[in-house]
Amino acid sequence: MTNQNLSFEHPLNERIRTFLRAEYLFQLAKYRFNNLVSTWDAKDCVATIIELYNLIERTEFRSELTKELERHINALQRLGKTPTIDHRALDKVIRDLERSSEVLKSYSSKQGFFPQNSELLNGLRQRLMVPGGTCSFDLPGFHYWLHLHPKSRQSNVHQWIEMLEPLEKALNLVLDLTRQSSVPTRETALTGTYQKTLNPQTNCQLVRVTLRQDLGIFPEISANKHRVNIRFLLANFEQGKPALAPQDIPFELTCCMI
Repeated sequence: MTNQNLSFEHPLNERIRTFLRAEYLFQLAKYRFNNLVSTWDAKDCVATIIELYNLIERTEFRSELTKELERHINALQRLGKTPTIDHRALDKVIRDLERSSEVLKSYSSKQGFFPQNSELLNGLRQRLMVPGGTCSFDLPGFHYWLHLHPKSRQSNVHQWIEMLEPLEKALNLVLDLTRQSSVPTRETALTGTYQKTLNPQTNCQLVRVTLRQDLGIFPEISANKHRVNIRFLLANFEQGKPALAPQDIPFELTCCMI
């Protein structure tokens, strides 16, 4: 066990919750793309990409992301009136946000991101809803594709991921700004529990809890715009349900708001 810090995040609204799930799937897809060694690796990678497409198309992801970009632009423009601000750095961030917003707006409302002309992906997308539904006898074309030369598979997968790059770039901008919007404070959970009252007018988007990994403890976070409650549990997964930590737990708390 290392003494590195480990951060846990808890979203306070559905928009940020969806963004965090999309970020996780982007990271997982990129990792699997960079490790396309066996046919099983390729299968897992494509399944992750389809899961990402499903998340994006089954929610108002693009419009919600565009709204969040505009909200950040307005907030930073107001911040620009502060005399002590680094206006050069601020202007660069605003330009990046504006470019991403314009790119997302350039897609028509009916234009989806999923490559509809790909019979391979369309067939796999339907069969993934069936347990064990991607066997070779279910999808012989996909079975053939899995056994192509790795470079051929990698080329196809790269095209499918590349189509989502505008969304990923905008998503990273929004989440990076959200995470960096507040300074963490040092807190202590007395006998494993902690509670903090929030000002509902501050529009907290995300709660981050950071603690030492070698403590053998993880937080169970519940939060809304009024209050944050945290229970720190012992990571004894082989002994049934994790118990509440009996000792005081030092940690850092960040209430991200912008």
